[in-house]
Amino acid sequence: MRFLFYSHDSYGLGHIRRTTVIAKRLIRSFPAPSALVVTGSPRAHYFRYPPHCDYLKLPSVTKGPGGRYVSRDIEMSISETVALRGRLIREAAESFRPDVFFADHTPRGLSGELLPALDHFIRLPDAPVRIVGMRDVIDEPEAVKRAWDAEHTVEVLRRYYNLILIYGQREVFDPVREYGLPDDLAAKIRFVGYIGRNGSTTSPEAIRERFAPRTGLLVAVTAGGGGDGSSLLSSFLEGYERLGSRPPFETLLITGPLMSPRKRKRILARVERLEGARVLEYFEDIPGICHSADFVIAMGGYNTICELAFAGASALIVPRTSPRREQLLRAQRLAERGVVHLLLPEAALPDVLIREVLEGLGRPRPPRRWGLDFSGLENICRAVADLRPTPLALQLGSRVAAGFRS
Repeated sequence: MRFLFYSHDSYGLGHIRRTTVIAKRLIRSFPAPSALVVTGSPRAHYFRYPPHCDYLKLPSVTKGPGGRYVSRDIEMSISETVALRGRLIREAAESFRPDVFFADHTPRGLSGELLPALDHFIRLPDAPVRIVGMRDVIDEPEAVKRAWDAEHTVEVLRRYYNLILIYGQREVFDPVREYGLPDDLAAKIRFVGYIGRNGSTTSPEAIRERFAPRTGLLVAVTAGGGGDGSSLLSSFLEGYERLGSRPPFETLLITGPLMSPRKRKRILARVERLEGARVLEYFEDIPGICHSADFVIAMGGYNTICELAFAGASALIVPRTSPRREQLLRAQRLAERGVVHLLLPEAALPDVLIREVLEGLGRPRPPRRWGLDFSGLENICRAVADLRPTPLALQLGSRVAAGFRS
């Protein structure tokens, strides 16, 4: 079984992280697997790819000052960069000849760069299964409707894809209702649940001994990929400084690898003067941090929320509110369920953050896995087996069942 994954990755690390987790589980579950991840992530090399999986790095793009895409590292116009990426994706599709194709989040690809490969797929006599997977919330409904109308996304989903997987729960956020999807697309949608990552390799005792040796109380602050998290980290550090020379807890700040070197340098300089504070650019065992920390302050990206929820962490979410309101909508729905506390970015002042931490340290942890359904990986495997009834898939039953039990 050959799997081809596409992850556009213009900003942050969420898409490539989710893609590698799904690839790892499918490779574990199907016999004779082989996978290729095609990604534009500028930090694709930070991730561990499972056996039988390789990746093809596309030229990276990012958002410019006006919110438009620009080439990140090479001197090419965005139209030239997208054309080059599209040719690389098409060549990968033709040469690798997948049985199953997964697109993450963007059915058309960045600026339509997937369309040549999708056209190639549907012309094949034995076309691969085409699946697009979407996080629970894309953006506020009116913004999604406008963007999808402008890009003809409904027609792309209708023409090219066999299945639409929603990585979430309908009762938390229902894109069919919120985005007004037509009945024929609704029939292609399967809510599979959230995607958990139980990849902790370090015991809570070892993490506390490393990062909170004096008090045994650890507060973690994470900015996700780090591209826009410096103000949150700086505000928290200012509040932490006001606690004096022996604060009642110790803290670990994770800047994320996409924070600019200049901003990271400023944060490092402040942390060096503080008792009980540590800062890291990147920490591979984020699930271990979520499980071990007594309280976490984080932004509200999909993967961060999943890791916090899977660990049952006590958390304060300070979501990004522009250019998309995805993080805010997700955090609001979870706050309404009583499993997290929510603070808008403009309210995340130093004293407010420290007060939230001290109150959070005194509260019991939320319910196990925040009461969410984390059967996403198992249900993705089932969906693939249902759509690809090959001799390989017929062997899947016992292996997938064993994987689910583990």
